[in-house]
Amino acid sequence: MGALRAVLAIAAKDIVTWVRTPSAIAVSLLPPIAFLLIIFVVAGATGRNPVAVVAEDTGPQAQRLVSILNDSDAFRVQAATPDEAAHLLDTLQVAAVITIPASFDDDYRMHRPDPVQIRINNLNLDFTNDLRRSLPTAITRFYAGEPDNPVMVGVAESDLRPHDVDLVQFELVPILVLLLTLMGVVNGGLATAREFEDLTIKALLLAPIGRGALIAGKILGCWVTTMLVAALVLVLSAVSGFLRPAGWYWLPALAVIGLIALAAAGVGAALGATFRRFAPVSAAGINVAIYLFFLSGGISVAAFLPGWIQTIAHFTPTFYGVDALEAAIFYQSTDNLGRDVAVLLLTAAGGLVLGIMSLRRRLVLDD
Repeated sequence: MGALRAVLAIAAKDIVTWVRTPSAIAVSLLPPIAFLLIIFVVAGATGRNPVAVVAEDTGPQAQRLVSILNDSDAFRVQAATPDEAAHLLDTLQVAAVITIPASFDDDYRMHRPDPVQIRINNLNLDFTNDLRRSLPTAITRFYAGEPDNPVMVGVAESDLRPHDVDLVQFELVPILVLLLTLMGVVNGGLATAREFEDLTIKALLLAPIGRGALIAGKILGCWVTTMLVAALVLVLSAVSGFLRPAGWYWLPALAVIGLIALAAAGVGAALGATFRRFAPVSAAGINVAIYLFFLSGGISVAAFLPGWIQTIAHFTPTFYGVDALEAAIFYQSTDNLGRDVAVLLLTAAGGLVLGIMSLRRRLVLDD
C-alpha cells in the first residue's frame, strides 16, 4: 500500500505541475488547435467552389438547372446579372461564371443544341479541374430520367463505406492523434526534466520510496493527464456530432487512445531523462509529433500519398492509430482492428521499456 500511495502521490504532483505550467499547456495544445483552424479554413475554401450563375432564361427548364446547381455539392451559387458576374470574376470573388442562355427552354423543347457557357478563372489547376468536372455532372443530373435523354452514358455508383464523411470530420482523427502524441511526450518530458532542472530529483531519491514507484508515478501521471484531456475532447466532439462512435465501438476507440497515450508517455519520460531540460524536450516532441501527424494522414489519405511516403508511413505507429480510430468512429468497422491494436500494443510496450530504462539509468547516475 505504501508503494501504491507513493505512485499516486507522484502522479498527482505531476498532473498539478502540468496544470500550473502555461508553457507545457501551450506546447501541448497550440499545434493541434493551429492545425484544426487550418483545416476549417481549407475546408471552407475547397469544399464548394463559389460561382456566379447568370440565368438569362426564366423558363421552367432553366430554373430546374439553376436548382440543380444550387443543390450540387460542388458549387456555392450566387445569382448575378452579366455585369455583376463579370465583376465578381474579375475581383476573385467567384471562381467561375455559369451562363444559361435566353434561348435555353426553347432549344430544349425543339431538341436543338442547348449550350450552357462557363467562364473559368483558371488561376489554379485544382479548382479549375473541379469546375470542369462539376458542370457536366450537373447537366447529366438535369437530363437523368428524361425519356429522350441525349446523354447515353449512365454512372452506377457503388460506395465502399456506408456514408460520407466531410473533410473537417475526417481530419479531426489525425489531429486527435497529434494531441495525444504531444500531450504524452510533453507531459512525460515535463514530469521528468523539471525534476532535474529544479534539482528536486535529489529529494525524491532521498525519500523512502523505491525507484520503481518513482518511475511508475511519473509515467502514470503523464498518461492520466493525457487521457483527461482526450476525454474532454471526445465529450465535446460527441456533443457537437463531429466524432461519435456508435454502440460498442467506443471500446476499441478508447483502447486505441489509451495505447497511443501510453506509448507517448514512455517516450516523453525517455526524452526528459535524456535531455533533463524542458526546452529541448518540447522542441523534440513537437517535431516528432508533427512528422508523425503528416505521415499518418494529417493532410491527405495516407494511401493516396506517393509510394515511398506510404512505405515510411507503414513504419509509424500513429498510422495504425489513425486507421483504427477512423474505422471505429466513422464507419463502425473492425477492419484491420487486430493488426492496428497489435502494432499499438507493441509500440506502447516499447515506449514504456524505453522510458523506464532511461529513467532508471539516469536515476542511478544521479543517486
